[in-house]
Amino acid sequence: MGASFLQASVAGSLCQLRLSGASSRGAALLQVVEPVLPKLNQQHPLELDCGDWLLNCMDLEQLQELLLLHNLNLVALRSVEPRTVVAGVALGVMTQLQVPAPPAQQPPQQPQEQQEKAYLYEGCLRSGDCLEHGGTVVVLGDVNPGAQIRAAGDVIVWGRLRGMAHAGSRGNAAARIAALQLQPQQVRIASTTALGPGERPPGQPEQAVQRNGQIVIEAARITRDFTPIRKPQVLVVR
Repeated sequence: MGASFLQASVAGSLCQLRLSGASSRGAALLQVVEPVLPKLNQQHPLELDCGDWLLNCMDLEQLQELLLLHNLNLVALRSVEPRTVVAGVALGVMTQLQVPAPPAQQPPQQPQEQQEKAYLYEGCLRSGDCLEHGGTVVVLGDVNPGAQIRAAGDVIVWGRLRGMAHAGSRGNAAARIAALQLQPQQVRIASTTALGPGERPPGQPEQAVQRNGQIVIEAARITRDFTPIRKPQVLVVR
């Protein structure tokens, strides 16, 4: 917070005093103005540029008294604050209301790609079939070898998953691949790919998730706070 000054040959060589910093008023106005007054040319009338300072009649009266002590004559005032301009008019000072500079325009933000609602597929996906969706995919049936599922969200198979599955296809590394029997040829989560664990005897539902750059298989979680029953199996990353 402070004041600055400059000589200007505007409307008969006015000496301009410009307030700067955070807006304030009253005693703070005198404190920031008084140190620069000795530097002003007493032979030129003074114009006060208030910026966005909010000043009332009492503030300006006190300023005028201070200026007179330094043989300075306040003849003009300008401000972007209408109430300060009104106070200047009340004191008989020539005033000017300025239009504040518009804020710098920010580049328009691109709308984030929204994930679509979950898609429910009822039936078996056979070799050569490819199911792709912009959200979570739920399959009520088996996914045979040679079939593919690609989803921006999770892949959930209420049956045997023996084909290929890609969850988080748009970069969501928190997506998962879950099935009643998880025996995929290949799984992919975001950009991480791994081979399937191969044929295994039926057991509890499992899911493939990504942790620390690796895809692991663990017991399927009902909620995020559910702790896997057995130790995760790390798959081979390709």
